[in-house]
Amino acid sequence: MTSEAQGLRNELENIRRVSDMLCTAHAGLRDAYARKALWSDITILALSTWLVALVFVEPKINASLTPLDLDPQIWIGVLGILTFFLTVLQMKADWNGKSDAHRLSLSMYAEIKRECGYILAPEQELTKEQFQRVFDRYNMVTKIAREVPEGQFLRQKQRHKIKVAISRHLDTHPAASILLTRFRLWYRDNFESRRG
Repeated sequence: MTSEAQGLRNELENIRRVSDMLCTAHAGLRDAYARKALWSDITILALSTWLVALVFVEPKINASLTPLDLDPQIWIGVLGILTFFLTVLQMKADWNGKSDAHRLSLSMYAEIKRECGYILAPEQELTKEQFQRVFDRYNMVTKIAREVPEGQFLRQKQRHKIKVAISRHLDTHPAASILLTRFRLWYRDNFESRRG
């Protein structure tokens, strides 16, 4: 293999490694925003249901649905304000939109990672054209994909590295507890490394 071909292969391996890490990051952010959106939806639904129940029931029942011996009218107002606030917050935060954007970014980086895997297979000979196609596509995805927020980058990178370490451990120890393996890695990296 020529040094130029080895250089292209090394660059492609780097693209695959970064794409793999970004897949983990976007998957984590997709799930986090989806959870926020779900809990927001559930809370708004619960508050709205409680509010409707208070408005349309008899005053005697209304008093039993109001906590802390508050005046039912005040409690209806509080529920209305909370529902309105959470609805506006959900619209402004756009957690569903952010989740969808990270889902799309994940699929684009996953496709690049998959293509790199095919091209880097030992039986494949890497050509400049193949490299250039993947390189151009990677650059395009980098420009249009949702960015990983700066404040989340290191946390997502750590998540990815832990996932890879646990996956490698499971290759040779398939029945190992994931929780205990995670704890062992945490202990090793935080306490054992200080001894040496």
